[in-house]
Amino acid sequence: MAKSERLFEMLEYIKEYPYLNAQDLARLCNVSERGIYRYLNTLSRAGISVRFQEDGYKLLDSELDFLKKVDVESLRGVRELLSIGMENCDDDELLQYGGDFIDLINENLPKSKLGKSDEIRILPTGMRSPRYGGTVTIGHSSKPDIINPILTHDTISVTLMNLIFSSLVKLDGTGKPIPDLARNWKISEDGLKWTFFLRDDVKFHDGHPLTAADVEFTYRSIIPTAERYKLISRVETEGNYVFRMILKHPFAPFIRWMARAIAPKHLLEDADLHDNPFNRRPIGSGPFKLTDWTEDDTMVLDANREYFQQGRPILDTLILKSYPDRASALQAITKGEMDIALDLAASDLLFASKQGPFRIYSAQGSSYYAVFFNLEDPLFADARIRKALDYAIDRESIIKNQLKGRSVPCTGPFSTHSWSYNPDVQTTLHDIEKSRELLEQAGWVDTDGDGILDKDGQPFEISITVPNISDSLERLAVAIKIQLMQVGIRTKLVYTKDSELHKTPFQAILARIPTGSDPDEAYRLWNSRSEGTNMISYENGFVDELLEQGRQTTDLEKRKAIYHKIHKMIHDDYPAIFLASGFESIGSIYRFRNPSFFSMLHFLTTIKDWQIVEEGREGIARKHLQKANDISS
Repeated sequence: MAKSERLFEMLEYIKEYPYLNAQDLARLCNVSERGIYRYLNTLSRAGISVRFQEDGYKLLDSELDFLKKVDVESLRGVRELLSIGMENCDDDELLQYGGDFIDLINENLPKSKLGKSDEIRILPTGMRSPRYGGTVTIGHSSKPDIINPILTHDTISVTLMNLIFSSLVKLDGTGKPIPDLARNWKISEDGLKWTFFLRDDVKFHDGHPLTAADVEFTYRSIIPTAERYKLISRVETEGNYVFRMILKHPFAPFIRWMARAIAPKHLLEDADLHDNPFNRRPIGSGPFKLTDWTEDDTMVLDANREYFQQGRPILDTLILKSYPDRASALQAITKGEMDIALDLAASDLLFASKQGPFRIYSAQGSSYYAVFFNLEDPLFADARIRKALDYAIDRESIIKNQLKGRSVPCTGPFSTHSWSYNPDVQTTLHDIEKSRELLEQAGWVDTDGDGILDKDGQPFEISITVPNISDSLERLAVAIKIQLMQVGIRTKLVYTKDSELHKTPFQAILARIPTGSDPDEAYRLWNSRSEGTNMISYENGFVDELLEQGRQTTDLEKRKAIYHKIHKMIHDDYPAIFLASGFESIGSIYRFRNPSFFSMLHFLTTIKDWQIVEEGREGIARKHLQKANDISS
């Protein structure tokens, strides 16, 4: 990143958070503290007064005060600094601030003999004309399954459905439900009747109109087999563009469940859904059309230029290529054969970033890492054992070394950036002595001096099952094995396929758990009445009751209080070693404008709005970027 970009970034942080010290700024801007001091000196020479006051840096002067103090050359220099920095900023509020500042500078610059000032103007994101075009190749390690809204459950195929099909609502880059096929919706006072008012201008890719009949057909098809939709009592339509659902009981997160792809009734009604060409040549109403699906599982999606939402997709084409393993994917991204890399570990992304022009885009993540105990195992029936293992783990070391700093400590079953996460629950500190003390209380001591604890003549040995879906999980498992050895516990790591996970008995399991866009996702794992999804046999009647309350309470503050209680109760039971809430990242050779996403599962949901910004110095983006040619939205 150029120095001017770093300066603008640092000014953004100082303006937004006025009590950051040099160390904080260094971490945020990814530079050394010495670098921060150099930037502060640069700003000072330009006439921008940033001073350390009350435990943090502050921008002392208002914009107008600053303009009165500096000379013309400094004004031009600061204007250039701001304009270059703004080219790499997509926050509309900050862009508006920068644009207003530049306008003030332009007004204060002396006019030339022709009566014109040398103005630079940067429009906020929403006012810019997007540069249409571009082909992006996306690499992943999942094998896509059939793509049919009624049948599809595979992760990458579900992700693709978000591009090919539309839903009543969709999730934006922050996970917030926003209108899609439904212009708006109304909920009855008792929370049981949901009425959706549909757009009347939507067509499937084959030109057939999409109406309430298609929505009704889709939900009638999935309700009998989908567990989460069994709370729906009935569905009905009113004319062509009103669809209604009646629930058996109120359900607070219900609107998020409406982000379900809608299938075309005219193509699938009375058809054999399982053996149908549609499954590999789906016809939806979404922003992209599937135009090719080769035998090697390369998929080509072209922009739907008749897309009903404002503005066609900015990118022309998406190519999704499946790679057999992370080594192949890493080789492809470093050779420039792939433009966006999914499924790579943090260490892979950092390695690729050192090989050439390569950018890492991250979301705070909607998942957490944890070691879960099988609570039916006699060893883990003793809470002292579970707590001792929690003390034995050095989370800071794991985050630094295995997760490459791209995670934060986690204390419960919610993502750390969620409103449901309880910040008052403290991370268990790494304490080997406390761990050994608890283990000794439970009867485990090293009687033969071999470094392994014993009880009744048996060594303390546990097995941890590790799904081999992620290099990060494998590295985490090895680190945990080493740390448990330090307190006298021998660990056996058992690697298994993700598809076999729920069929394989386990003593403990290391997993990365998605938390979704609503904390109700925790119901499946932590409610004792969840059939087949409470894999560790966790049982706490108070937690069960609170989970039910969380589903039926619509007031956000009341829900927040409920989930904070759930968080603390689960943490205090020690049913798992909660490790970290990981950032979710993708890597790309491109610099994009508007690259927002809140989880990897929904990464492609927003890609229709991503715009390639040409990297002038390296010129890599030129190989795919097409000229706009006045393509209208």
